[in-house]
Amino acid sequence: MKLVRCYINPDKLASLKEALFAQGVPGMSATEIMGIGKPMSQLERFMAKGHSAPDFYSKFQVDIVLEDDQVEELLETICKVCFTGALGDGKIFVLPVEEAVRIRTGERGHKALY
Repeated sequence: MKLVRCYINPDKLASLKEALFAQGVPGMSATEIMGIGKPMSQLERFMAKGHSAPDFYSKFQVDIVLEDDQVEELLETICKVCFTGALGDGKIFVLPVEEAVRIRTGERGHKALY
């Protein structure tokens, strides 16, 4: 299993949710966050000119746990839905998940996801 964590623009959340459920994703969590993300070379030039650190921007963190063989299709969907071509479109991280447990039933692994 994998945890796919993406940081996206708030105006993309509703369309991403629709696309992921249409794809059959078992569930997701979304958290409103603030973030800064600039390539370090840009940040160093920015600070060298006497500017203070850049401002935070409103983003959503979306977390999805799913089977390994579903990850590539999920990544393609996220990129397609959230792409604008502008700085700040977001980032996606894929992390291993060792176990999943449904608290209500005690089901583990794949069964806990669906």
